[in-house]
Amino acid sequence: MSKSSEFPIVIVKNLPFNTPTDTLYELFGKYGNINQLRVPETSSQDRSNLGSCIIVYNNLSNAKRASSELNGINFGGRYLVSSLYSVDSSKLLEEDYIVRKTQLDELKKQYGIN
Repeated sequence: MSKSSEFPIVIVKNLPFNTPTDTLYELFGKYGNINQLRVPETSSQDRSNLGSCIIVYNNLSNAKRASSELNGINFGGRYLVSSLYSVDSSKLLEEDYIVRKTQLDELKKQYGIN
């Protein structure tokens, strides 16, 4: 298994602040059907997510195309930075192992097995 798994998720940074959601759907929808578009909430204390969004496409090929074609374009006077979201599969396997071990321990207790 590869070290990282890819999902049809694109992370975009350096968006103009207060870009309307319908404008984002219009821009990112050119690359395929969007399953979900998330714009993180920002507070006055934590402004680290300002100008970023996460787009979940219906398939990986659309996400790859959007990520490569949107990276570096000038949008509203700012150059976008886009990349595919990837997960370290070794972490997923480790978490899965912990969950399965917990379930096994519970079953052993339930049936009186040492």
